[in-house]
Amino acid sequence: MEKKKEDIGDYGCKAIIFDMDGTLLESTEADYLAWKKIFERYGKQLSYPDYVPILGIRSKDVITRFLGFTNEEDVRRILVEKFNCFVEVTIEKPVQPVPFSGNFLQSVFHSPLKVGLATSSRKEKMNLLLTQLGFKQYFDAIVTGEEVENSKPAPDIFLKAAARLGINPKDCVVVEDGPIGVSAAKKAGMKCIAITATTPAEKLGEADLIITSYQDVDLYEICRKLKEK
Repeated sequence: MEKKKEDIGDYGCKAIIFDMDGTLLESTEADYLAWKKIFERYGKQLSYPDYVPILGIRSKDVITRFLGFTNEEDVRRILVEKFNCFVEVTIEKPVQPVPFSGNFLQSVFHSPLKVGLATSSRKEKMNLLLTQLGFKQYFDAIVTGEEVENSKPAPDIFLKAAARLGINPKDCVVVEDGPIGVSAAKKAGMKCIAITATTPAEKLGEADLIITSYQDVDLYEICRKLKEK
């Protein structure tokens, strides 16, 4: 697929970097149910309110911080178990895209902007979901959680995505759905659009722009608004 060549204007935006879970895909419930099974397997309970703070944190870090396993062999084993639980959950109830996210993603892909994905999820989960939904083809660069030393809210994953795109961080816009991700984007020196797909607007106040849906969102108008921030 070729990008359109028309000028997007002097908006100070050269790339858009998307989070995945909750931002493009309605995968939060499936992820929660998979973690709930893992926590129960190791003698711990996980309510949804307790799960919310770990949204955006790498699976490896969830295992070490919240389950208390630090041995590398144990961590690797539990990572496999968690992925298998996630697959089981999604077989019963397949993950769907966030409404109209595909339309917006395509509009960005067909614009002159570069398109990146920066997800705390592991590569195998990313491949599974994006391939199923046909989204993977739209990204110029992808970074997954195991590729960076520090997980969100550290800026590492967004900075690595910008480097792979060959774009200065200040010229990148991040699309996120959670406060941890928004904080990471701002620490990376990037503008941030937050969508209220999983988190109420009052918890996303650090974002430069908040939207409630991708429906009727105009890429050019968003870039114009962000330039005024």
